[in-house]
Amino acid sequence: MQFAVTDARTKRLMGQVGLKKTDWRTLVSEVGYWVSPWARGHGVATEATRAVARWLLADQQFQRLELRAATENTASQKVALKAGFHREGTLRNAGFVHGGRVDLVLFSMLPGDLASSA
Repeated sequence: MQFAVTDARTKRLMGQVGLKKTDWRTLVSEVGYWVSPWARGHGVATEATRAVARWLLADQQFQRLELRAATENTASQKVALKAGFHREGTLRNAGFVHGGRVDLVLFSMLPGDLASSA
């Protein structure tokens, strides 16, 4: 499930946020996003990630939302923390980027975390 992130005034595409690896039986999903270079640094990813988290955990009554970021991707790790996710640990050799295999930092958000992320 993917959502476009657009500028409210101009309707220009700023990025995308979406869910992947959704497990309907256990009510767990993973959020991912990208932001256009010209739109970075304005809280777009944080706001979009929070909105999807609220929708999934409150409205859809999911029990867990995960976010994974490469250990070198400090910008995505900052987004996770600003959005209210909790760092759980490092998943060794669990990701793949253009340069090859990487470690990933695992973050999570539970329904009870929503109040503190507002």
